[in-house]
Amino acid sequence: MRKIAALGLSLALFGGTSDAQTSNPTAVPVPDRHSGAPLAQFTLGPVVVTPTFKIGSLAIDTNVQYARTKTTDFVASAGPGLDLALPFHDQWKFEVESSAQYFYFLRTEELRRWTGLGSATLYWKGTGTRFQTAFGYTREFDRPGYEVNIRVARTIKDVSTQIERDLGRLTLAARGMYGQTRADDGQLYRGTNLSTTLSTDDFLGGLQLRYSVTPISSLLVEGGYKETHFPEAWVRNFAEEFAGAGVKTTGFFKGEATAGLRRTHLLTGSISKTRPYFRANLSQQLGRRFRLAERYDNNSSVSAFARDGFLPTYENREIAVDLFIELTRRFDMRLGGTRAHNISDGEIQVVTDTGEVAFALRDDLVYDARADIGIRLSRARLVGFVSYTTRHSVYFSDFGIEGLQTGIRLEYAPQQK
Repeated sequence: MRKIAALGLSLALFGGTSDAQTSNPTAVPVPDRHSGAPLAQFTLGPVVVTPTFKIGSLAIDTNVQYARTKTTDFVASAGPGLDLALPFHDQWKFEVESSAQYFYFLRTEELRRWTGLGSATLYWKGTGTRFQTAFGYTREFDRPGYEVNIRVARTIKDVSTQIERDLGRLTLAARGMYGQTRADDGQLYRGTNLSTTLSTDDFLGGLQLRYSVTPISSLLVEGGYKETHFPEAWVRNFAEEFAGAGVKTTGFFKGEATAGLRRTHLLTGSISKTRPYFRANLSQQLGRRFRLAERYDNNSSVSAFARDGFLPTYENREIAVDLFIELTRRFDMRLGGTRAHNISDGEIQVVTDTGEVAFALRDDLVYDARADIGIRLSRARLVGFVSYTTRHSVYFSDFGIEGLQTGIRLEYAPQQK
C-alpha cells in the first residue's frame, strides 16, 4: 500500500452566496456570490463591478506526482478575478464571473500553469415563474477523483437552462444541459490515455414535480435522462435513465431526499445495469450553537480505466456527516467524516507499479476524518485544520492510500446575520 502524507499551510478566500434569482431593480452594491474575495465594489452606470482575489493554497505536498515520479514539493496558487452584475427591467439580471489562478510548483516545473474559469448567467423572475440560462468555461488542473492520483489538465464548457413554474400547490421544474470536457493530449497514467477516457460530451435533461403538503414540506417526483459520448472511443458511449420520488422540507430537517431506480446501458450492445438509488442532503439546527449536516450520494461516474465491451463507469456510494459548533461569537469548530465505496461496473485494465498489465473489477473503500477550529477576523475566518484519509483497494494494492494533512487556512466568510 502506498502511503501519502501532506503537511501544509493553505489559505483560501471564497466568495459568499445569496439567492441568485432575487431581482435587483437598481444597481446598488450588495453582497452576492463572487469568484473570490471581493477587494472592492462600485458601479459603472447600471453595472455593479466587483474585483476579487483568491489565494488557493500555500502548502507542502508529499504527493506531487508527474508521470511515474512522486515527490515532495511546495505548491502555491493564487490569482485575480472580476465579477459584473447588471439588473434591468425590474425582473431581469445578467451576471458575469471570471477569475484566473496560477499554480506554482517549486521543484516540479513541468506542472506550473495557469487555470481559470468564467461564467455568464441570465436570470428572470416573475410572478410564480423563475428562469435562468448560463454558459460556463473552466480550465482546471486537479485530480479528477480517487481513480487517478495525478493532476489532469482539462477544459470544460457547458450550457444549461432551468425553469420553474408555480401552479398553485404544485411546482414544475425542468432543466437541460450540454457539457463538453476535453483532457489535454499526451496525458498517460498507468497504461491508459486520459486524453481519450476523460474526454466526453454530456447531454442531460431532467424534470421534477413538487406538491406542497404543508408550509414547510413538499412531496416530489423526478425523472431524467443523461447521455455520454466519447469523441475518441464511440464504442463506450452510454446513457442513463432514472425516476424516483422523495420529500423536500424546510422544517427541523432542512433539505431534500429522493429514492428511485436508474438504468445504465451502452448505446451499442446489450450491456446494462438497473439498480436503486438514494440521494439526500439534509441539515438540522441543534440548539443555538450546534448544526448537523448529512449528505448521501449514489451515482455513476466515468472510469478512466474502463475496457471496451464493458460499462465505462464506476458506482460511487458516499456518505458524509459534519458537525458545526459555535464555541463563542468569534470561535467555532467543525468535525466531520466521509465514507466512500467505489465499485467499477465492468472490468478495468491497469499497469501496476511492477509494469505488469492487470485486469479485474475495482473495489475501493475510502474513509476521511477531518476537524478544524476557527476564529473570525471581520469577514474572514482563520482556521487550523487536520484531516486523515485512508483508501483500501481490494484487487489493486497500488491504489491504496494513507494520508495525513494539517495546517492553517484563511477563508472569506462574512458573518451570517
